[in-house]
Amino acid sequence: MIKVVYGTKGVGKTKYLIEDVHSIIDDCKGHIVFIDNSDELITALRHEIRFVNITEYPIDNLCSFYGFISGLIAANYDIMAIYVDRLDLIAEEKPDYQKFFEKIKELHDRFGIRFVFSISGNIKDIPDFITKEYAL
Repeated sequence: MIKVVYGTKGVGKTKYLIEDVHSIIDDCKGHIVFIDNSDELITALRHEIRFVNITEYPIDNLCSFYGFISGLIAANYDIMAIYVDRLDLIAEEKPDYQKFFEKIKELHDRFGIRFVFSISGNIKDIPDFITKEYAL
C-alpha cells in the first residue's frame, strides 16, 4: 500500500502519520522506519520505530532520496513500512513526483513494503495521479 497525505500546513498530516504508524506497530512482523526532517518527533514515536532525521544525510532531491530508501531496504530486508513526513522538504524545486512514485511503486510491488508520505501544499495543486492512486 502507498498512501499520500496532502494538504496545507497545520491540517494534521503529521498527526495522521503518527497515529497510523502506531496503529500498525503491534501487528507488524518486521521493522518500521519513520523519516523526518528534524528531531522533533523522536519522542512522539514508540521506541520500536526506527527514526531517521534525513537532514543528517546529503539528500536534496527525490532521485537521491529514492537511492536512500533503496539502501535502507537493501540493508534490512525486514522493513515492512516506511513513513516519510514532509516529502516536499526533501524534494528539489519543481519535483517530478510522478517519476518518484512510479519507482516507489516498484519497490512496493517487489518487497511488499507499506509507504506513507505527507506532502505540504495547497490542496488544489495535488497532481492528478496522486489523487487517483494514492491520496487518502
